[in-house]
Amino acid sequence: MNLDLSDEQSQILDAAEALLQAEYPLSRLRSGAAEDLTRLVEFGLFGLGLAGEDGSDLLTEALLHARLGRHLLTPSTLAAAVAARLAAQAGDDALASRIADGALPVSAGVATGGDLLLCDAPGATMAVWREGDTLRWGPCDSGAAAPPAGGGLPLTRTPRPAGAATAPSAPWQLLVAAQLLGTAEAALDLSVAYARTREQFGRPIGAFQAIKHHCADMALGVAMVSAQLDFAALALEAGQEDADFQIAALARLAPRIALRNARMAIQIHGGIGFSDEADAHLILKQAHRLGQLLLPADLMALDAPLTPLNRSS
Repeated sequence: MNLDLSDEQSQILDAAEALLQAEYPLSRLRSGAAEDLTRLVEFGLFGLGLAGEDGSDLLTEALLHARLGRHLLTPSTLAAAVAARLAAQAGDDALASRIADGALPVSAGVATGGDLLLCDAPGATMAVWREGDTLRWGPCDSGAAAPPAGGGLPLTRTPRPAGAATAPSAPWQLLVAAQLLGTAEAALDLSVAYARTREQFGRPIGAFQAIKHHCADMALGVAMVSAQLDFAALALEAGQEDADFQIAALARLAPRIALRNARMAIQIHGGIGFSDEADAHLILKQAHRLGQLLLPADLMALDAPLTPLNRSS
């Protein structure tokens, strides 16, 4: 595997990061306003999975979604990206184009009983959702507002649509895990910045060994998920035999690290970390929210890489 980014990939990622820093700072989440994805549509984010688009490889798309996760973008970004890809694979180019152009909002959610619980769904007429261990997608009704889950994102409860299509789960798992990686990175960034500025006993708290060790553990977790994301994306793109195992390992690792980093960010912030004044609670809520979108991954049921198997026995 070649893990070096090409010049084109680096340029795409740098441009995306500049856009996100300018248009989607964490401070926007305090306004309570609906997430405006217009700038991401103009960037071409939701068309990356369509055939013939520059940067359409899975690794580039996954790394872009890690940047989205770092800025706590709505899970609707996941749903739109995957729905556009699914529509193109189904041969419905018109539908794929409408999704990629932002003309058809798509929401992400989970099936609960006979209903769908959709996140940030105002105006959405299509959804991608987890139904047990299956990923489904299709049209949805507007539904009724449900009690919000926090972080400024509304929830909608709507009847589960009949005749929804089953979708391959691997690209979904990859992109959800990528955003969880970004969430873990956001927690690390927030903690390091606070440790540099908060002083105790006349010194920044980052100078104390306990804080250093916690930040180092958070950075190690980010590195682990980042490496696994690279391997999973490249294995899936190349159609390798261990691709399902790599995706399952990523889906197992990413939510654990994201939650651990978010919780540690709250601890490093001390008393203020438990209050609404700090952004740490937004990161924790996002980690929980994204974790609910992942399908269960049974590693023991999959062939591990580099394991000799006698398939004739």
